[in-house]
Amino acid sequence: MIDQIEALAALAEHGTMRRAATRLRISQSAVTKRLDALEAQLGARLRERDGRRVRLTPVAERFLSRAGPALAELRQAVVGERSTSSGWLVLGVSESILASWGPRVLADVRDRRPELRLRLNAHRSPVAVDLVRSGEYTLALVAGIDEAGSELARETLFEETMAIVPSGLEKLALRRGSELPVLSIEPGSATGRALRVRLSRLARERGIRLEVAATIQSYTAVVQLARAGFGHGLVPRTLAIALGVPASTLVELPKPGLHRPIQLVGRAAALSREPAAGFADELRQALARAGPVEYVESARRRL
Repeated sequence: MIDQIEALAALAEHGTMRRAATRLRISQSAVTKRLDALEAQLGARLRERDGRRVRLTPVAERFLSRAGPALAELRQAVVGERSTSSGWLVLGVSESILASWGPRVLADVRDRRPELRLRLNAHRSPVAVDLVRSGEYTLALVAGIDEAGSELARETLFEETMAIVPSGLEKLALRRGSELPVLSIEPGSATGRALRVRLSRLARERGIRLEVAATIQSYTAVVQLARAGFGHGLVPRTLAIALGVPASTLVELPKPGLHRPIQLVGRAAALSREPAAGFADELRQALARAGPVEYVESARRRL
């Protein structure tokens, strides 16, 4: 029944069979079969059409409100026990972190704590957090999460600096009163939501208005499009440098600048015991030793 409840939870979250299937990494027909089986076991209709979307019936909502948390706790207990016995720590990491400073910092953690066996998975930040919430992953190292939910604990490790990659890497100057259209991450993403409030503050306090003219699903793509002259890109500074953009061409925003929060997310119970507790402590130390910007720049010089 666990797989069937997962299918119902995915449908509740995403609203369509296609998106639920994508979330579960199975076919739409498999989602339908799981929901059909659950309806047969419960003897009740659990879904109904609402235009192009599918919504849960009141019976399904009541069932999920009770079964969902229990399922997550069961999965987390299994993952936690598996991690404890095998030494593996299952970690979801934001794609933009793994494309920049993440591998170097995580390698530092691994080298100093060789008993930690990290199983890394790249996702967009909300997906990584959802997989922790569902109990499939122990921890998530993510960017820009504004709300993790009451069932999860989160710690902001640091604020990562954002910068502008000028279109075609041509010289660009920002001054009070500037209005600049930029390419950036889609507004519905975790970082997009976190930045929206901060962009308004930048306009109000510094007189610099950055208008998101187009949105892309990947920061890596934003960097490459900006380099090719498709527009100015608003991206994490470390990512631009890791992808080969010279630091001297990046446009820094006036102090205090623009940042996105980098956070470690997990269940409080998991974070209080090994191996998650040891990983979290070593990760804090690795970041304190190097700092992501300096770490990436020095790493590029060594390569």
